[in-house]
Amino acid sequence: MKNLIASLLLVTSIMAYGQKEGKPRQQMQDFTPEQQAILKTKKMALHLDLNQNQQDQLLALNRKWAKEKEAKKAELKALNKEEMTSDQKFKHMNAMLDTQIAHQNEMKKLLNEEQYKVWKKSRDKKSHMLKGRKEQYAKKMRMHQR
Repeated sequence: MKNLIASLLLVTSIMAYGQKEGKPRQQMQDFTPEQQAILKTKKMALHLDLNQNQQDQLLALNRKWAKEKEAKKAELKALNKEEMTSDQKFKHMNAMLDTQIAHQNEMKKLLNEEQYKVWKKSRDKKSHMLKGRKEQYAKKMRMHQR
């Protein structure tokens, strides 16, 4: 009986811990674009050891990008992705990649060479992790559809 209770307690705690994943991202979505920009700038300042001038420039860029992101998010909510034509999907993906290239170019201007390498490596790592999460989610959805 004690083993059963201990097992149930262990399984429950594991399930509760597993459901906490993704919380930081949800918390960031609760903030205004201005708040998101400030927090992102401060995190990057710590990570990249930015000077005050770089922080000020980055804050301006992050404010701009957060507002653009908010507008794109609202635009995407209005669209039904399943009803989009291939031309619409292409246009959306192309615009997204153009935005990423523009962001990368802005960061390249703002950061010194060493900071840029650290930022790029960090960004690539996050991209890789996000891709893995998307693949896991897609796999889970396929299993539920069966």
